[in-house]
Order: sequence, then C-alpha cells, then structure tokens
Amino acid sequence: MKAAGLITVAGQSLRMHAFKPLLPIDGTPMITHTANVFSQAGITDLFVVVGKRGEEIISALDGYNAHFLWNNAFEETEMFASFTIGLNAIRRMGGYDAAFLLPGDMPAVEPEMLHQLMQQLESGDWDVVFPSTGTKRLHPPLIHARLFDSLIAYLGEDGLRGAFRALNAKIGYVVTHNAGCKLDVDTPEDFERVQQYMHQKNAKEDEA
Repeated sequence: MKAAGLITVAGQSLRMHAFKPLLPIDGTPMITHTANVFSQAGITDLFVVVGKRGEEIISALDGYNAHFLWNNAFEETEMFASFTIGLNAIRRMGGYDAAFLLPGDMPAVEPEMLHQLMQQLESGDWDVVFPSTGTKRLHPPLIHARLFDSLIAYLGEDGLRGAFRALNAKIGYVVTHNAGCKLDVDTPEDFERVQQYMHQKNAKEDEA
C-alpha cells in the first residue's frame, strides 16, 4: 500500500496565543516533529497545507519531500478546507492508495501506529481507519483513495465527521493506549504536556 501524509498547518493558533507550528520542542520546531512521524514510518511523500506564516513553515521543512499547498483563505475557513486542498493535490498527483490526515499540532504520534493503520486498512473492507481509545476516535485517520472524490466534493456541515456520516463510510479502528495519538496543542497547558512527553520519549530513545 502506498500512502501519502497530509499535514494541515494553516490555522491561526488563536487559543495558543503563539504560533504553534514553530514553537520549539527540544530545540526543533513542532512542525518538524510532526513531519518526522511520517518519515520515521517510511512515508516520504508529504503534502503540507500552509496559510499563516507559510514561508516559515516551508523553511522549517527544508529537506523533506514535501509538496506545499496554500490555503489563502485561512482566516475565514476551518481545517476541513485545508484538508480538501491537500487531498485534491494528492488525488491529482495520483498513485496513492490512501492518505493519512495529521494536524500540524500533533507531533507525538508513534510511527508504529501508522503501520498498524495501514495493516488494518489492507486487511478489512474499510473506507477509513482511525486510532481509538476503544470509545473515542483519535488522529491520524487513514483514508482509502476510493473516498477522495466524494470527500473533496462534500459541502455539508460538521467537516470530516459530517462527510463520513453523509457518505456512510465503513470505519475501522485500531485500539491503542499510546498517549501520542491523544496529544494535540491548543493551549499553553497542552504544549507543556507535549513538551514533557516528547522530552521523556527522546530521553528513553537515547538510552536504548
């Protein structure tokens, strides 16, 4: 299975009161850690949707095999608009069986989770597979290519969740207890938790 990685990073970070993607975690911008989730899983084709301070995001990801797309209406649109911009680029590029969607403020996802999602999508007749706590969907979902056209055309309410509901998508799950799929950054308190988690994770890897 060939999967693309779609990172949406066009938001304004209003609740954070700082521009999240460029906040440093162990001296490296958060967006770089998010891109590393994919590269460490062997997924090298990235599609990154930027808006605010987009040139700085592009600079931070210099050296990655990334296609950059602009959401010029980032001040007026929600994440679903950025998602459809990125997904449309993936569809036009062609050759992908599926696409992951990972917001730019989720740098702590374990690369192994991406492998598990791909295995689940391949083994079942699913349209999309999510990590899950058992009761709650987490990120990143892995979306089968057969849904690309319908998702891009969706004009209803409730974003991606509403689209899956309207399309009667067959949804599979990989239950996980890993904290990385639960950690996103909306507030300074969230950022502190992510920093602590990533620092401890990196320290364990250095000791191994």
